[in-house]
Amino acid sequence: MTESSTPVPASFDAAAELAQISDATAHLLLTAADLTDEDLRGPSLCPGWTRGHVLTHIARNADGLANLLNTAATGEVTPMYPSDDKRNADIEAGSSRGAAEQLADLRESAARFAKAYAAAASAEGWGTPVHRTPGAEPYPAYLVPGKRLGEVVIHHVDLDADFTPAHWSDAFTDDWFAKTVAGAAEDEDFPPLRLDAEEEDEVYGVKADADDASVLTVRGPKRALLAWLLGRASGDGLVAELPEGGRGPLPKLPSWG
Repeated sequence: MTESSTPVPASFDAAAELAQISDATAHLLLTAADLTDEDLRGPSLCPGWTRGHVLTHIARNADGLANLLNTAATGEVTPMYPSDDKRNADIEAGSSRGAAEQLADLRESAARFAKAYAAAASAEGWGTPVHRTPGAEPYPAYLVPGKRLGEVVIHHVDLDADFTPAHWSDAFTDDWFAKTVAGAAEDEDFPPLRLDAEEEDEVYGVKADADDASVLTVRGPKRALLAWLLGRASGDGLVAELPEGGRGPLPKLPSWG
């Protein structure tokens, strides 16, 4: 059985989260339906991965997260993956499949995820602790929908098939910008920065106060900032302002994955 349940935030809206996932998945499936066998053998924006790797990863991620939703629905603990090695092997094994098989797998795995989501919602099991791999630090099931949305939306960009960060919704951008900034603050390899989202007229501090003029400031549109933070863009459209005045190069950031 699972460990003690975690209180679910009042702001969590399971139906709204599912609607975003469903919309993002439908858009991804339209893109995938246009990819040929040759396209899938071509490189993605993920170093070392073809588009076939990316599509296989998205499908196996759906199944892995469905395991966590089944835990939330039944109380029977099933990790997302048996191990990281098994996760990586499954992606590699599926990466060379043809376009028709990849598309069918995407559709079928998304349907399994949706079925598991409905069961978790019916059981109201969103506070249930779930595990990425056996023995890994648990986190509450209400984080699963956000994780799935991020995988679909961000890896859609990685297909390098006419879907870019410019297509990210305001809601996704705001949510993931906040998550990414918070995560960067906990990353020992991340440099201190001020991030100036120009359309908001607001500055965000990472390992620095928002008004700390002694650290580098990176300014630009919020989507462009987020894409750069996630390693999905080179930083075009962003400006790095040096504390002593003038402009400099953008700093090198650790990889998001």
